[in-house]
Amino acid sequence: MSPLPHFTQLQSTNTNFEPVYPSLFEVTFVLPSILQAQGRDPLMLLENATKINLSELTPAIPAVASQRFKFSTRVFLALPEKSDTAFDIPFNVNVDDNGSVFVWNTLRAWYDLVWNSQNGTTFYKRDIIGTVIVNQHDKKGFVIRRVTFHNAQLNAIEGFAELDWSNNSDIVQPVNGKFVADYWTDEFIDNSFEIVPPNVYPA
Repeated sequence: MSPLPHFTQLQSTNTNFEPVYPSLFEVTFVLPSILQAQGRDPLMLLENATKINLSELTPAIPAVASQRFKFSTRVFLALPEKSDTAFDIPFNVNVDDNGSVFVWNTLRAWYDLVWNSQNGTTFYKRDIIGTVIVNQHDKKGFVIRRVTFHNAQLNAIEGFAELDWSNNSDIVQPVNGKFVADYWTDEFIDNSFEIVPPNVYPA
């Protein structure tokens, strides 16, 4: 029997469930080892990463075929088109006391591992991959979802490029880092069913 349409009958009201806030998250970066050796500070990326969209982790699966019986149809879904993913992260841009635009410098150094336009150097994939970890938490800091992007590579930097004398009432907008990753780990809490181990199916 359905609960009565009154707030005293609602489980969500009586237990005071907490809403999920989209602003409560942190993005942690494990930089490629070459950048770590250079002394690049990943904490500066964490403190200046302004947002990330995780909708690519549940992409639409295309419908490829349908069958018909008279005027009734049934549809069949295709397999996923790819297992890698792409995501953008905008970063605030500031300059320190020494004149270093530190966030952009770190992103540029990561990009230069892929292709350095100033000297033509390139590196192996194992030299340019890092890890990007997104922790979504509640107001007390309890992590309710963690997404880890593995073998993350930075393939483009957008922003910090358009200079305009007529734009004297604005500051540089966030620089957008465009990333790709081979795969990801999506961890979250779900107590509604028992987790089935990989490759183990119900009888």
